[in-house]
Amino acid sequence: MLGALVVLYKPTPGQLRNLIDLRARCGVLLAVDNSPAANTSNVGLLGDHGIDYVFNGNRGGIAGAYNRGLARLFAQGLDAVVLFDQDSHTSADYFPVMRASCAALGARAFAIGPRIYDENARRFLPQLYSNGFYVRTLMFPEGTALQPCSFLISSGSVISRLAYERLGSFTEALFIDHVDTDYSMRALVRGVQFYVEPRLVLSHRIGNKREHRLGPLRVTSMNHPPMRRYYMARNGMHLSIKYFQSFPVALVPNFITLLQVLQISLFESDKRAKLSSIGCGLVDGLLGRLGPLEATRPRLAARIARG
Repeated sequence: MLGALVVLYKPTPGQLRNLIDLRARCGVLLAVDNSPAANTSNVGLLGDHGIDYVFNGNRGGIAGAYNRGLARLFAQGLDAVVLFDQDSHTSADYFPVMRASCAALGARAFAIGPRIYDENARRFLPQLYSNGFYVRTLMFPEGTALQPCSFLISSGSVISRLAYERLGSFTEALFIDHVDTDYSMRALVRGVQFYVEPRLVLSHRIGNKREHRLGPLRVTSMNHPPMRRYYMARNGMHLSIKYFQSFPVALVPNFITLLQVLQISLFESDKRAKLSSIGCGLVDGLLGRLGPLEATRPRLAARIARG
């Protein structure tokens, strides 16, 4: 049986309605709430529509929400679980196609993700395959079925019970960014195959992308806030150190960090706070200082909160 897990954070009425609509298309749905405090009216509303609810209070960040939810759902005997954000919107055929794909793979360890369409950039994100030493972009001719890949964004992806048992929990010390990158790298190490389902598309907004002209070039800036910049840089550095000896491709997140430094310096506002956050993140990644920003860098967290 295929269930679904949705992570909430201060959900809007529209996002709650989306959750209720999602419940009508899947047999078992669990909402894990990472909001600072539980909203009793929301809990009652979800319960009235047969949606199970767990309050997590952002313990362990997005990784903690996944772990609490997956443990609860797999304890109910489910074979696989889909992970969603609160603003994820699925097509009508999402669950029938995913159920068929899971059935085709049978009783094995796997994860399956849809193609991801970035609404900000108005294009598909590249789906990548890697043996740990090189990366190639996958192509999807019309009629392509399940295709092996190496990296999946967690939102919209299905993880089988056997994959979760073999790969273990998501790393809560990472808290938010690169949580799925770590899981993908772990799958490479432990031989758990990931797949992309080309027939399914999930729309996703990544950052607040804006295009800029740099001479003849078009350059995109992401405009993530300083806190996210810290986690991206720190966790990218940590994963590079953790996996580089086995898979040199683990260095890629650091190249992305360098590109982000250039984007911020040229195009983005709040440069000082963002670049300072990246610098702190790189240092903490090198030192293995992980966990929520409030614990690792309380002064930086307070400064960011003040704006």
